[in-house]
Amino acid sequence: MTTICSFDCNQSAVKSIAGDVKPIAPVDGKWVEVSPRVFEDRVRNLAYGLMVRDYRRDECVVFSGFTEEMKPFIKTACRLAHITPNFNESADGPRLSVDDVEYLMLIGGTWSRKYKASVDRTIARIILGC
Repeated sequence: MTTICSFDCNQSAVKSIAGDVKPIAPVDGKWVEVSPRVFEDRVRNLAYGLMVRDYRRDECVVFSGFTEEMKPFIKTACRLAHITPNFNESADGPRLSVDDVEYLMLIGGTWSRKYKASVDRTIARIILGC
């Protein structure tokens, strides 16, 4: 297999997907501003965790209790996991709360080897506009 481009060390890849927002991510139970590299690592782990939960592609998952600052992190991870985030608490669908995020990130970190290639392909497709 030939690799055209690796996004492992490209901190701007996830930033270009998330947009020009302040990088806020959960660290030890608190949502704080982090470096772009930490933001990317944590977004990837959440995306892997969402994939472990086996949500269907384009499935709408309801996220409750999130502030506006937290939403770019969640939206980016969902985009990498191919699910649709919904922040309307009255919407139907599987529900995740703020408390679930760090657990999903922990699970995702454990399963990163299985899902890394899929997330890398998704990042490449988004950046290339495919």
